[in-house]
Amino acid sequence: MKKALAYLLAASMTFGLVACGGNSGGAASTTSGGEASTAAAEASTAAEEATEADTSAAEATETEAPEETVEATVTIWHTYTDAQHEYLKKSIEEFNASHPGANVVEESQEYDGFTDKVYQAVMAGNGPDIIIHYASEAARYVADDKVLDLEQYLAPETVALMADGTRAEATSFSDGKMHILPIVSSGPILFYNKAIYEELGLSAPETWDDLQANCEAVKEAYPEKFGFAMDSVTDVCQTWIMQTGITIFDDEGCYFNTPEVAERLQYFQDNINNDLFTITKVGNYFSEDFNSERIVSYIGSAAGAPYLEIEFGMGKVPQGGAVNWTPAWNRGIIIFDYEDENRAKVAAAFTDYFASAEVNAGWCEACNYPATFEATMATQTYKDFVANNESFSYLHPEYAGAFPAVTRQAYVRNALQMLMEDVAGGKDINTSLEDAIQYVEDEMEAE
Repeated sequence: MKKALAYLLAASMTFGLVACGGNSGGAASTTSGGEASTAAAEASTAAEEATEADTSAAEATETEAPEETVEATVTIWHTYTDAQHEYLKKSIEEFNASHPGANVVEESQEYDGFTDKVYQAVMAGNGPDIIIHYASEAARYVADDKVLDLEQYLAPETVALMADGTRAEATSFSDGKMHILPIVSSGPILFYNKAIYEELGLSAPETWDDLQANCEAVKEAYPEKFGFAMDSVTDVCQTWIMQTGITIFDDEGCYFNTPEVAERLQYFQDNINNDLFTITKVGNYFSEDFNSERIVSYIGSAAGAPYLEIEFGMGKVPQGGAVNWTPAWNRGIIIFDYEDENRAKVAAAFTDYFASAEVNAGWCEACNYPATFEATMATQTYKDFVANNESFSYLHPEYAGAFPAVTRQAYVRNALQMLMEDVAGGKDINTSLEDAIQYVEDEMEAE
């Protein structure tokens, strides 16, 4: 409005002066034509300068205007301890200090039963605003509209941080909306006892047949030891299925009862029966059994390397199917929807902050997890961190993948765990596959 008014003023001043200079009737003009032109030009210039000044002032006002103050208390529930907990608390303090009106608080919870406790509290309307978890957990809330569509609340530059693969998982929910922002990623790698492998002339297996051959050599030399174990039977089963090249499931059904999958499960059962593989822990984690040398190799998280106490080597997850595939474990921020706009805005603002490059780099270091954002990877903080984490180089980012984040996913994961336990226990493989799929269908029907 000011700009338009200034232009009109300049035009009227110029027109008036020129008209006076050209007047041939009435009283004699006191200004010559040349002087009138000069005066008109000077007036026009002054008006333009005034316009520019007004525009600059308006732009400065827009730039310097404080952000909208949104007042709300937002709660983060988590199970973090030690360095992770300390970094989360530090980040919250810094965010609150720089965002007047925002009051983000964190509450530690017991690990056992955490997700069920969150679910019950959210459905009752008194749960946390934020958790950091997997897309499969967010999927549990989509049908009831209990999770925010983050694309509607996060800053565009935050949404743009995601690579294509990460975004595919973040929007793979049944409604196609974005219900998670993955902020760290990890995956499985193979750890092996370096001394025993060197003694027996073995190397990190590239295929599942290589792994079996290594285990046979270990059993011959050390009959009391197991050659191989797996921290997550679910993820190994998922890997075998996905390497056959099939679509394991979608929103309509499950499709993993195939001859190729049955063949891989037979491989698993045979190696369990021959005491080459084990799924039974003595400690709480297979890292403990590895440290005691009860097992000679196992597949576990790349982030688990700091917990190993004996000399170890590392390798990538074996391949050998129709396609190459390995799991990607992306953990991200999930924001619950309580139909409170202020809480949603503050939760989203904290997410924007926590996903920023330097803050996210610190979180990756605290969690000992690789980053998902290229902007984070470009920071010196992150470069220094990964320089001391050789395990990350054994991940398979070129063909790592994740399940679609639909409701069926949680039931499929449960079914795969039961399937592996049944097969390891000697149950008929075809019957086990049928039972696994029937379990998923029964659970979906009971939804």
